[in-house]
Amino acid sequence: MISLAGRDILHAWGKFVFTGFGLGLLIGVTLVMAGVYRGMVDDGKALLDNSGADLWVVQRDTLGPYAESSSISDDVYRTIRTMPGVAAAANVTYLTMQVRKGSNDVRAMVVGIAPGELGATPGWPPYLVSGRQMTRGHYEAVADVVTGFRLGDRIAIRRNLYTVVGLTRRMVSSSGDPMVFVPLKDAQEAQFLKDNDAIWQSRRRTAANPAFDRPGVPGILDAVIASQSTNAFVNAVLVTLQPGSDPESVAESVRRWKRLTVYTRVEMEGILVGKLIATSAKTNRYVPRDFGSG
Repeated sequence: MISLAGRDILHAWGKFVFTGFGLGLLIGVTLVMAGVYRGMVDDGKALLDNSGADLWVVQRDTLGPYAESSSISDDVYRTIRTMPGVAAAANVTYLTMQVRKGSNDVRAMVVGIAPGELGATPGWPPYLVSGRQMTRGHYEAVADVVTGFRLGDRIAIRRNLYTVVGLTRRMVSSSGDPMVFVPLKDAQEAQFLKDNDAIWQSRRRTAANPAFDRPGVPGILDAVIASQSTNAFVNAVLVTLQPGSDPESVAESVRRWKRLTVYTRVEMEGILVGKLIATSAKTNRYVPRDFGSG
């Protein structure tokens, strides 16, 4: 039998070579597709793991905060934190933008994290490869090493400068962009605050409105302008649960009483993987990151 097979190969060796090449190419493409898909799933799970959250509270009827924009009041977390089964709740903002270092721009996701400490406040980068966590309320940043930033670098986010005090690894968005962590108040300003010309135009229109400048009722105009100058929105609330709590029961309680959309980890994994696959199919350019070991 072996001799017969050898004779057949010698008789039509060209067909044998091309057949082997085709089968090898088919197997290779299959393995590459499986590897890319597993990389997408790994990216999505890493993003959820690094957030430290069990539930994601977002604007009603949205897929936020990773797959769709979301905007909710920044005082919602206080009532969520008092609900049964909730261990901690913290505001967070996400904004994909160009971060400038010198004359170079780096596309990154800027994450605004609430004041607190690692392990107690969800949203903080879980580990650092060098440097330290942020200790000041303004103008400090922790960046993923993929950004190329180094400790002590001065980076520009909108109109403010930040000093990189820590470097982390494997902190990327659902689109593969590296993350840069800054204090929540700074991130709110970067995302929601208007530029100076827009602020001036808004104040001019408000002052020209007679409803806000009534004779004999002082203080209304100043109060309205002050309210327009504050940043009272975030993209999501990250919630961690007490041991033994049922995620779906707590999520349903938040949906019922706060009238917001809440996603459990299982639901958020499905949203992220779906978004990653859709992005890859449209752009055909997704390349899983080589994270290395943390």
